[in-house]
Amino acid sequence: MAWKVRLRKLVNTTGVVVYVCCLWHAVANHVVSFVVCEGNSMQPTINSTPFRDIVLVEYWSRKMRKLKRSDIVVAKQPEKPSVFICKRITAMEGDNIPSDFVIPCQYSTMPRGHLWLVGDNSSSSYDSRHYGPVPYGLVRGRVMFRIWPLSKIGFLR
Repeated sequence: MAWKVRLRKLVNTTGVVVYVCCLWHAVANHVVSFVVCEGNSMQPTINSTPFRDIVLVEYWSRKMRKLKRSDIVVAKQPEKPSVFICKRITAMEGDNIPSDFVIPCQYSTMPRGHLWLVGDNSSSSYDSRHYGPVPYGLVRGRVMFRIWPLSKIGFLR
């Protein structure tokens, strides 16, 4: 009889754990998540300290297609999809291609469904100037808030 009580507790506990894991997965992949930013391509805005900045990324702006010029986004790098990059949107579909392109570009205006992503520290940023317009589908979300380091906590613009 005692084993039935223990089994019932185990099943209840397992159910709660599964529920919490599913909820966490849904939130972390569709609402908000934390991202650690590395590298110096976005200095001085992000990672301008000896510590790596931790930022909060929200996904609704991308899903609702509400991204705009000057937003900082996290995206998959077009040439290495396993690598995530943190860059600023400087041009959107229909805009003229910026003239500081490093390699010859086949477009004069931004193609439909693409963004031009550039790091704030242009001298050390590998960005759209090197690999061209980035498909909107590679954007993961919009960076909205820095939570670390605590001395620089706040919204990012």
